[in-house]
Amino acid sequence: MGEASKPSKKSEKKGGGSGARSAEGRPPKYDWSAIRREYIRGDDKVTLEALSHKSGYPALGSIKNRAAAENWSELRQEMRDQVMTGLAAADRDMKREVKERHLKISGALISMGVRGLSHLDPKQLEPIDVARFISSGTQLERKTLGMEEFTVKFGSIKSPDDLDKLTEAQLWQIAGMLPPSETDDDEL
Repeated sequence: MGEASKPSKKSEKKGGGSGARSAEGRPPKYDWSAIRREYIRGDDKVTLEALSHKSGYPALGSIKNRAAAENWSELRQEMRDQVMTGLAAADRDMKREVKERHLKISGALISMGVRGLSHLDPKQLEPIDVARFISSGTQLERKTLGMEEFTVKFGSIKSPDDLDKLTEAQLWQIAGMLPPSETDDDEL
């Protein structure tokens, strides 16, 4: 073998292994980035004390000093905030997609009902079917848009005592259904 196959003294590494090294050239005693990552990504059970009890991990005092110097608590909170923001965005996106899909379905049902009315062929579509398409489509559309129907059996309200049985929200909804009075503007 020639001299080309011999490793030069510059390329030889002392102590073997690779990765981060301390100022003296020896490998670090603890993998602090892994410990920090475990704390930051961990749930509430992963405390500094819990980490110190793990085999091969530094003592609690060392972990506390490092955590304070590197703001591990802040980093942990930032990570949790990012996760919550991501989950909220995913939830909003999913709800938006469902809403859009429901609106398309409700629109199709209403369109089928309207087309059925204009081209009513008793052999193909019964009037009751047309009414069902329109009713189902309208109900789905209202629910999708957050316009839940409010029903109060006005026939059952015969005295002021019956009004007392309604919730405040129901009373406000009834008030919103009433036509404006000519004296409403005078009260303001």
